[in-house]
Amino acid sequence: MDAIECIVSRGTCRAFRPDMPEKEKIDKIVDAARYAPSGMSRFTRHFAVITNTDWLARMNERVRTLAGDASVKSNLERNGDKGYSCNYHSPVFVVVSADPAYPTSRDDCACALENMFLAAHALGLATCWINQLGHDNCDKLHDLLTEAGVPASHRVYGCCALGYAEHAPAPRKPRTETVSYFD
Repeated sequence: MDAIECIVSRGTCRAFRPDMPEKEKIDKIVDAARYAPSGMSRFTRHFAVITNTDWLARMNERVRTLAGDASVKSNLERNGDKGYSCNYHSPVFVVVSADPAYPTSRDDCACALENMFLAAHALGLATCWINQLGHDNCDKLHDLLTEAGVPASHRVYGCCALGYAEHAPAPRKPRTETVSYFD
């Protein structure tokens, strides 16, 4: 797939099929993330690739208790009879973390996540950026995160829900609503 076509045709998925993507595809996606730019070439990022259904269920239950009522209601509306899942029932969940001592850690993780999203799309998989494990929740989920392999000294800056899409993503807003030029 041409790079520009990959960028403009990729969309966010909030409904995943239960079938597990091939390990080779998962490895290629994580490798694409590893090659993302990093401030001062520090590369302090870590990628915890989680497919353990028990862990995902426990994580979702914990996140649900931390989420506000409006967030839970919106999630349940999107998931319907599947029930609450902050990762929209994706079979693969990648937690992206980095050493918070470096000022570019958040940006480094954002670049890595975008590489994952694009690589996944190029390989026929779908993704969704998940933020609920970061921010203030990171400390409240520390035991679960370290159990899944996230280094204890790291902070979570974002996660990638990954799998096969159940349906096509929603269309983008028109260019006229999102771009302005000032000459």
